[in-house]
Amino acid sequence: MNQDNALSVSESAVCGETCDKQGKPGLFKRMGAFLKKHKVFTGFLCSFLLAVVAYVLSRTFQPFAEFWTRYPSQWVRTLLGWVTSFVKFSLAEVAILLLIPAAVIYTAYSFRQFDKGASFFHAARPLLCFLLAVLTLFLGCFVPAYFRYGLAQNLELERSEVTSKELYDTAKAFRDEIAELDGEIVYPLDGKSFMPYSYSVLVEKINDAYESFASKHGFISTFRSYSKPVAFSGALTYTHIAGIYTFFTGEANVNTNYPDYVKPFTMAHEMAHQRGIAREDEANFVAFLVCLESDDPYIRYSAHVNIYEYLLSALRRADTKKYVELLESSSEGVLCEFDAYAEFFDEYRDSTASAVSGAVNDVSLKAQGQSAGTKSYGLVVDLAVSYFKAGLMQNG
Repeated sequence: MNQDNALSVSESAVCGETCDKQGKPGLFKRMGAFLKKHKVFTGFLCSFLLAVVAYVLSRTFQPFAEFWTRYPSQWVRTLLGWVTSFVKFSLAEVAILLLIPAAVIYTAYSFRQFDKGASFFHAARPLLCFLLAVLTLFLGCFVPAYFRYGLAQNLELERSEVTSKELYDTAKAFRDEIAELDGEIVYPLDGKSFMPYSYSVLVEKINDAYESFASKHGFISTFRSYSKPVAFSGALTYTHIAGIYTFFTGEANVNTNYPDYVKPFTMAHEMAHQRGIAREDEANFVAFLVCLESDDPYIRYSAHVNIYEYLLSALRRADTKKYVELLESSSEGVLCEFDAYAEFFDEYRDSTASAVSGAVNDVSLKAQGQSAGTKSYGLVVDLAVSYFKAGLMQNG
């Protein structure tokens, strides 16, 4: 009798450590059993939690953000960019087009699982794994790059407040550079410049330029990737999006509906995102510097004209008289380019799609610490002026 009582007391003590009041296993034990049973989900969950830790550390400790962007997250971006380059169309575009039919199919699958007596988690598990994968890539492989060292620091440029005189002098230097290139550019009768080779050749030329640029700068890695032409570029133009980097496929996507002179610069910009340059103004300036590495005059022309547009826009707000003076003294070729672009853009200028996409992009950029939102694209002017003041224009 006493022995039986002793055993009962012992068993009760053990159960108290591992069971709740109803005699069920404790919370942590149940969680452990659940995660062990669902190993695939557990893998996605652990990856997500690691990405969250990396994101938090990146927002609070800049040296970590720089290290994480240069190495661990870049390895993943490189792998994605390399693998998806074997397909010459945009996988991200296909995924978006298939989103609605995929949702319908998945809903039907879920109801079928419920009819078979499956739990809610069993039916929701594929969707949860997909969402965790997307969030992991976003938080772990792209967002930390917003918090790395600034491009000016990595390039050893002194970035300061820009005066109207500095802005004018920089824009004037760009005007002169364009004038020198103008003789090598073909302008058909419609005024738009003509890119004298195919899209695929452009991809190779930009990859070559990136290899040259990366060999001189340790803050950016190099790998060859295929920038994807967007099949529905005409429709995309209504959103005013010339290109987009899709972090979940690792693809740099280019809107091929835009005039030719926009394409090299846009491609280099999206490939900068692909290589860990997240801030928009910095991606713009890296695109400019990369294009300067090319031995192709049209690519260098594209870089100068696109930055020149930003400089002129800033100068118009700062000093209208100087803006008019500079614009009127620009080469005839680039003036025709601007007129042709304005005519092209008239169809797309005031669209609901552009208002929506602009608002979403603005909120997204501000959420990642870019307080200027979509205006951050124009902050490339500060970097261009710093570049000019450093006496580097003649080396371009």
